[in-house]
Formats: sequence, structure tokens, C-alpha cells
Amino acid sequence: MASEPFLFNHVSRSYAFGALIGQRMDMTYDPELFYIAAMLHDLGLTETYKGDDRFEVDAADAAARFLAAQNVERSRIDRVWDAIALHTTFSIPQKKSPEAALVQIGAGIDVGVIPHDEITPEVMEQVLDAYPRLGFKKAMEQALTRIYAEKPMTAMHNFGADVARRNVPSFRQPHFCDMLHGADFPE
Repeated sequence: MASEPFLFNHVSRSYAFGALIGQRMDMTYDPELFYIAAMLHDLGLTETYKGDDRFEVDAADAAARFLAAQNVERSRIDRVWDAIALHTTFSIPQKKSPEAALVQIGAGIDVGVIPHDEITPEVMEQVLDAYPRLGFKKAMEQALTRIYAEKPMTAMHNFGADVARRNVPSFRQPHFCDMLHGADFPE
């Protein structure tokens, strides 16, 4: 297995959370493409699939190679690629496909940047029992830090925050680590 247990459980929870929200919102999506995208969305954080690009793009490229080797239709590969590559980019996945939106929503719930109000405590407990967090907050921060230390330019998602930090005195960008550690999970 390419992913460490904490990461495997994260992508599994991301799938579960996204599927729950998709069902709650009565979304129409391709369940197979969503499952593949959700389960492979963080491959770029692993040594096996780490490349020279952003970890999201490295994961998307790995998923695309896998699907191409299975002779999957190009349009389906593109939907998975978009869902994975865009999962950390706010507002764009919702404009691409339902699968992309659900990957972002599921992963966002698990890292704490999207509230999990729509998931009942009983269902949340079932998901966490099936896929324990295993020190996720610290482990994820360490995995991201390792990637950004090796590939610092990939931490630059776009230039908007740089412009705002320099030119908008009241601008305060939310810090991912604060959101991750402030997530409404016990560890």
C-alpha cells in the first residue's frame, strides 16, 4: 500500500463524508469516478507517487496513468484528474463536476475547513470507528510540511494571497494549520 495508515483512513473518511453529503443533497454523480478520485486524491503525499509538481497534481497524474492503463475513456479520466487536482482549490471544483465537488467537500470535512453539521453524531461515530483518525492532525501537517520543504514553490497555489497580504491592511488569510488543529474532532 502506498499510503500510510493515517492517510488511507483520511481518504476513506473523505469518500464517506462526500458520499453522505452527496446523498443528503440528492446529487447525481458517477459513484465509481467519485470513489476513485476520493481514494486517490492524496497519492502525491506518498513517496511512491511524489513527483515534481503540486502534490494534488502528482496525485491526479498518478490516477490518470492508472485509469489509462485500464483503458478508461479519456473523458472519465479527465473528470477524475480534475477532482483530484482541484480538491484544495476553493470554489472551482463545484463548477467542474459533482465528483470534484464531493471530493473537495469530503476532504474538507475531514480536515476541518468545511463544517460537518450535516452529518449526525451517530453516523460520524460510525465513520470514525471504521476509519480512525490515527493522529491525523499532526501526521497530515508533517506530510504537507515534508512536501513543501522539498518543493517550496508548490505551496504557492495562486498569487491572490500575496497581493492581498501586501496591499490590503485588514487582510488576514486563514492558516490551514489553525483550521486543521481546530477541527471539531477529539484528536
